[in-house]
Amino acid sequence: MNPRDQNKQYDGGVFCKAFSKGKAFGKMTVTSHSLGFQTQDFETTLPLQGLVIKAGGAGGRSLFFTHASVPDRTLHTGDHSILNDMNLMSYPGAARQIRQIHSAKKRSEVVLIVFVVFCLACIYGLFQLKEPLVTATAKRVPVTWEQKIGDLTLSQLKAGKHFIKDPEVLDMFKQLTVPLLSQIPDNRHIFTVHILEDPAINAFALPGGHIVVHTGLLLFAKSPEEVVGVLAHEAAHVTLQHGLRQLISSAGIYALAQAFFGNAEGLLAVIADNGTFLLTQKYSRDYEREADDKGWSYLVNANISPRGMIGFFNSLLEKQKKDASKTFMSVDNTLNFLSTHPTTKERIEHLQEKWKKLDQESEFMCFNLNFQIFQNAITEK
Repeated sequence: MNPRDQNKQYDGGVFCKAFSKGKAFGKMTVTSHSLGFQTQDFETTLPLQGLVIKAGGAGGRSLFFTHASVPDRTLHTGDHSILNDMNLMSYPGAARQIRQIHSAKKRSEVVLIVFVVFCLACIYGLFQLKEPLVTATAKRVPVTWEQKIGDLTLSQLKAGKHFIKDPEVLDMFKQLTVPLLSQIPDNRHIFTVHILEDPAINAFALPGGHIVVHTGLLLFAKSPEEVVGVLAHEAAHVTLQHGLRQLISSAGIYALAQAFFGNAEGLLAVIADNGTFLLTQKYSRDYEREADDKGWSYLVNANISPRGMIGFFNSLLEKQKKDASKTFMSVDNTLNFLSTHPTTKERIEHLQEKWKKLDQESEFMCFNLNFQIFQNAITEK
């Protein structure tokens, strides 16, 4: 049997005024001379010679067939396999139109691919530009805003926590803080350091200049240089505006762009609703590396040995190894500084490389504070 006599049927429809709704659905068949359409009570054909074929509808998914000899009806189908029908392809005019439809479809696919790639590139570009945009926006935020955010967050913390107010302890603590903080070349922020009675080994900074150090960290440190190393790291979080940048980043690209170009209402709303987020935030590896590098430079500039920063991080890792046999909750409660500051071997090695590049003959300052007496004073409070 000739393959052309095995006529395949295609789901389709017809637009014709003869129907009450102007259309009907049925089956289409391509014979050696015509394109036929039929339902249970209707049948029509269009000659293949002179047949006009066009793609249309959403994305060119539908095929429309018309003929000048039958101007009042149009056949259509969404089954593109009809374009491969041997009977249809045997007519040069139809074959030419089919090739044109295939070419147009390929062009549309290329355009779609280009459009998708362009959109993905734009999204990627937005994320690549997000951090520079966040940084630039943070610099435009008035320092009074930063201070208000920090003050509000600190006041919320003080409502449920106990801070050391003993003048003797605070005076001794100033012997550690002043030599560092007085030498930080930053005119934007005024640093205020607080001691929170909490056994967790932790410290954190708030926008505007507040730095909170837990008693657990002060008792865990082995030297004044280790404590000051932590303070330098936290001071760098303030000057680099990491807390503020994370709040701004959480506002999303739209609010961020609005704030950058002058309309800060959306950004202010996010900051107002998420101020307490600053107490539980975890900085990214990039932010931590920035704070390490900037804090290191603050220590060197103040003539304080930055070796204390490395020593403190090493002590934390050693304690983590010793506590490895304990439950996760126990480790997490004892080492909050580690859980919120991802100290890694790679990060410590980075600081050790910085140490090697320093002039190790340099004379760093010595603290006059008797560190053991200071720790005993904290324990007694």
